[in-house]
Amino acid sequence: MVALGERRPSALMIPSQVTRVRPGRVTVGTDGSYWGRAALGWAARHAFRAGLELDVYEADRRYEDLPADLPADLGTGSVLRPYPLLTARIRSSGRDAASALHSAAAETGLLVLGCRGQHKCHLGVGHHALTLAASAQCDVVIVRGRPQAVHGELRKVTAWVGDGDDAVLARARDYARRTRSVLEVVRQQVAEPVPDGTDLLVIGGGARLGLAARTALHHAMCPVYIVR
Repeated sequence: MVALGERRPSALMIPSQVTRVRPGRVTVGTDGSYWGRAALGWAARHAFRAGLELDVYEADRRYEDLPADLPADLGTGSVLRPYPLLTARIRSSGRDAASALHSAAAETGLLVLGCRGQHKCHLGVGHHALTLAASAQCDVVIVRGRPQAVHGELRKVTAWVGDGDDAVLARARDYARRTRSVLEVVRQQVAEPVPDGTDLLVIGGGARLGLAARTALHHAMCPVYIVR
């Protein structure tokens, strides 16, 4: 474990040429659920800090059985109100929300999702979130964990790295800089527990999610950033 500012072993040195998230928009899906709103809030804060535009895909009442007491805009307006200078486009997810988000991921730099949505009582990660985390062509953030972490109150970002994870280190460093947080680098080991006490866990995903990434998605107590 290495804190920002400390000397790191050479194998964990962050390259001088930082690999940035591909230019483009931040895309988020929301269905008005607790985690849907949490994902929307996380995405709006990140897009505002990074100077990016935001695409919001709202669940469509014509195709989804949503609670009747949800506001007409699923609460999107109230979440975005603190960011009047943020350019945001509101879109309908249509008949198949997962397909709409998967298509959007081909044209965005980052896809943000809640760990589960309406009518999901189980723990862990919902089926749609896990499928999109594994198949999206862009980086993906799954928002989950303790409220302090979701809102960035711990002021710590963790890069959970294996071999050759320069992009993971770069993304983690960039996010830590934007949020003025401490950066820790943790080397993945056999039976290593998921790092705790952090606002964001950044990990490699590759073409398919590995065991470490899947473990993080199900057990991390903070949002998980999957790097492509």
